[in-house]
Amino acid sequence: MKRNLGFFWGIMILLLSAILVGCGGTENTGGPDNVDENENTGENDGNEVSEGDDEDKVVSIWFGREQFIPDDQFDKFHEENPGITVEWDVIPLEQAVADYLRNHNAGNAPDMVQIFHEYSQTLAVQEAALDMTPYYEQWEEEDPDSYNNLMSQAFDIPSYEGRPYGLAVHAAPYWMAYRKDWFEEAGIAEPESWDDVLDAARTLKDDGHLSNQQYGFVTPGDRTTPPLWFSSMFMSMGGQYSDTGLPVVDSDAGEYIVDFHQTLVREGLTSNEVLSWDSGAMRGSFMSGNAAMIPEAFNMFAAFQDELEYGTEWEGMVQPHRPGGEDDFRVNMFSWPLIVNSDTEHPEEVVKVLQYLTDTEIVRDVAMGYQPTTNAEVMEEYFEVNEWSHGFEEAFASGVVLPSHLRQPEVYDILGEMVQEALSNYDSDPSEIVQEYQEKLNELDN
Repeated sequence: MKRNLGFFWGIMILLLSAILVGCGGTENTGGPDNVDENENTGENDGNEVSEGDDEDKVVSIWFGREQFIPDDQFDKFHEENPGITVEWDVIPLEQAVADYLRNHNAGNAPDMVQIFHEYSQTLAVQEAALDMTPYYEQWEEEDPDSYNNLMSQAFDIPSYEGRPYGLAVHAAPYWMAYRKDWFEEAGIAEPESWDDVLDAARTLKDDGHLSNQQYGFVTPGDRTTPPLWFSSMFMSMGGQYSDTGLPVVDSDAGEYIVDFHQTLVREGLTSNEVLSWDSGAMRGSFMSGNAAMIPEAFNMFAAFQDELEYGTEWEGMVQPHRPGGEDDFRVNMFSWPLIVNSDTEHPEEVVKVLQYLTDTEIVRDVAMGYQPTTNAEVMEEYFEVNEWSHGFEEAFASGVVLPSHLRQPEVYDILGEMVQEALSNYDSDPSEIVQEYQEKLNELDN
């Protein structure tokens, strides 16, 4: 009998040990069910904080890119907030919304998710995002210095119907870069309008300044690339949006941008492979010395500087206006805000993390090395330190966030189709193209 009892208790101890081991392991907090926890780019699994401390509160984050993670990987935050553990994963921006909604419906979403700002209101309407108004009011009251150090875009960008559902820690417009040395050699002045851009490309091509593998103007044209570059150009050309956030392409600005893309192909001012070019191919052509002009996000200017000498070989400029559309010109603003989960159990702790991410000492490294920030103090330093950013201060501050629609993925699909239509059917009537695609866009309001 003793032998049997010993065997019984031995089995029970083994079972209990297995259960405890299974429960004690670190989870990939909030991670999507199709992402391997070993792919946690941040390499943070919470081991630095005792998992046995029941008082610890965990704030989980999905970052859209590894480069957005603070350089100290939250070490200072953990030192200053011993009762809070920050855990993170890197879920690409392109899949973050779909993965987040799936996990939110299953009750397994992170406390914050980083997304393309165009999808902020989608999460708000689906009640998957938390209205941060009372928490931000408390932040402003308790720490007005850090709150007021943020530009208004930080709160406006991730808002829906005037209520913020997250925070835009980083934001930046799309500018244009051009080969200064080629322009000077050909006697071309910096473009003041989009007509000037075409004329400059024509001059470089027709006067023999470009080889067969060099292009006057490059832009992505493949079907899989989101039409972000198109949208930035559309806004600078005076493109307007409906009250629901639909681009009004059946307009002077819409016809102009379609004709602009058609002209690039019809006159051989861009690559004849533009229909298969993604953003990487476009950027590569400029940095390798095969393109004269490129519309591009602010953060890529640092990459240009690594390959080309600023002030001698290249310079940047605010995207020009459309002839006749000067009054409607606007500087575009894109962002990748952190949206707060409507089901978070620790909203106050989430605010502490957001305060940390926007702290001048913490956000400086990310801003200088990757994406500009809505922290005004850091941006003052940004414009002082980076030679290629001089002259953009006023335009940056006036940036208007790209409007979005509740069915934004479908909006982008339709715009992508329209871009391909313009690039492939360059002899078609632009007015007929924009009318066709406006009808498709308008159906999204039904």
